[in-house]
Amino acid sequence: MKPEEKKLLINAKKVLEKNWKGKFTVPSKNLYPHQWNWDSSFISMGYAHYDQKRAQKELLSLFEGQWSNGMLPHIIFRSKGNYFPGPDYWQTGLSDHSTELKTSGITQPAIHAIAALHIYKHAKDKKKAKEFLREIYPKILAFHHYLFTKRDPEKSGLITIFHPWESGLDNSTRWDDALARIKPKNLPKYERVDNKKVSSEQRPTDETYDKFVYLIEIMKKYNYDEEKFYSKIPFRIKDIVFSSIAYVANGSLLEIGKIIGEENNEIREWMKRTEKNYIPRACIASESECLVHDFDLAAKKPISKRTVASLISIYTDILNKNQARKLFSWMLQSHICGPDCQKKHKVTGTAHEHRVLTSMAVKEKGFNPLNYWRGPTWININWMLYKGLKKYGFGKQASDLKKAIIDLVGEHGFYEYYNPVNGDGLGTDNFSWTASLIIDLLLE
Repeated sequence: MKPEEKKLLINAKKVLEKNWKGKFTVPSKNLYPHQWNWDSSFISMGYAHYDQKRAQKELLSLFEGQWSNGMLPHIIFRSKGNYFPGPDYWQTGLSDHSTELKTSGITQPAIHAIAALHIYKHAKDKKKAKEFLREIYPKILAFHHYLFTKRDPEKSGLITIFHPWESGLDNSTRWDDALARIKPKNLPKYERVDNKKVSSEQRPTDETYDKFVYLIEIMKKYNYDEEKFYSKIPFRIKDIVFSSIAYVANGSLLEIGKIIGEENNEIREWMKRTEKNYIPRACIASESECLVHDFDLAAKKPISKRTVASLISIYTDILNKNQARKLFSWMLQSHICGPDCQKKHKVTGTAHEHRVLTSMAVKEKGFNPLNYWRGPTWININWMLYKGLKKYGFGKQASDLKKAIIDLVGEHGFYEYYNPVNGDGLGTDNFSWTASLIIDLLLE
């Protein structure tokens, strides 16, 4: 390992240590003072390389907030940190399934089985790791059962989300048309915290937040009962990123089952459904092109937006080699820097130069280099694309992307997301999953 990489590794561990709260890690002390769902999964994968006990505790603590129907909330409220919407707003006690712990009433992408298997594979104490798998396996299985029943009554193998926050890509342009149909009314008074701690130009607008809140109000009206509001809530979308991750996670769950001696044909059935419908339903232009898209159930039409979500199929193993090669050609059209950037991760225009992908295509309408998921670069998505390139045998391209990710964070710090024009850090700093995934890349 190069000296600069050793320094980066040390600093990444310092970020996680700073954000560790005894049994879980906050994404950021400044902006996110509680425990977040898919954040903890990404964070655990960094710990797995040097602190097995902490990695296991990170995931297990998250599942303390799991509801009795299997739903895993996207926030577990574990501190007095100021955040909106907070536990009093969510009123999750309205649900018969909620836990005694204060949580939100929605979920996030199911990356937990991937994280659990990652922890096992990197564990020094395999006996303890296997005990951990035995403990967490039924919890993850219950969550997947919830997703492939309550969130997929159509039995399509594709997961329905009811709120942009569930996607993890909160204000992506993918949701613009669906949100445009929503006309909030009778909203409770509320005060945002996020745009007081981070520049408002880097966050969703107040108008968008009103719609976010309105969707929660609908869920509360029906006591968070998906069966009652499934056909009524105006935001019902088959999320291709969520569905892709869930497919990979099902594969990881099968592998965990083999390790601990548990067989489950239901998981195989879920995977078969996804394999059957993924390409025909998601690749709306042509199956050979294989840019994938979400499907708006309320509008009964696909969402045709060129964002990084369209590339997520490379993370699965559903594509054949030709489809994967075609998809990679699209990746070359989205990058971190403009032609005048003088940083190490500069794009020079050649097919093999190092590049990090933006959250939406630079030439797409609505591209904004500062605003959250409407342009900036995120490390977690690029990490998944890197893993996908490796899986499909694009070794050189995967190596280039890995180097670009490391260079970006090494030059600019551990930020939540990054400006795709000059690489500057955006959002909150000392961001845990950025640090954790850099650890994984450096020590894999």
